Amino acid sequence: MDERGRPDFRDVFGALARRSTDVATAVTRVRLSTLDLDAAEVERVESFRVLVTELNALTLDAEARLIQADPRRAPRVELLRGMLESGRLEVRSAPLGGWSPDFTVFSGTLGPDAVLLGFHWFERPYPHRGPALTGLHFGDSARLAARRHRELWERAHDVGPAVWSILSKAERGARLSRPSTG
Repeated sequence: MDERGRPDFRDVFGALARRSTDVATAVTRVRLSTLDLDAAEVERVESFRVLVTELNALTLDAEARLIQADPRRAPRVELLRGMLESGRLEVRSAPLGGWSPDFTVFSGTLGPDAVLLGFHWFERPYPHRGPALTGLHFGDSARLAARRHRELWERAHDVGPAVWSILSKAERGARLSRPSTG
């Protein structure tokens, strides 16, 4: 799939997440401002593991504060913070690790059944020139990608508490800056 067609990456990711109990993602970097998942899409997800090579606390903080200022997008921060608190979302960093391309494995009760390989981008319209290509694979490809994600995960460092702290501060800051209605 590419950035021009439908379904696009955003559509397919959401549909696969809806039917999954486990999601395992390995991406070079996460841009919180483009992450567009809603509670219904991750309702069944019991474990969502995000592995990143690059996580910049200052950028994450700025993006979280920016999102909190937008009432339409603010629930994203609350959803992610809540998932972190419940243990359903885990985030690890592997700054010395590497993989190509980015990938996400979707698993159900019978194990890994689908993998998205390629550029991971939720934002519409796609803001860059040129194609953003992603492939969807099943069966053995999903099992292989799940095995490789587990290997990377074991060597990575837990950054979930730091991410939770940044998201919580952004939410508190937004609450304090809202005018009181009393």
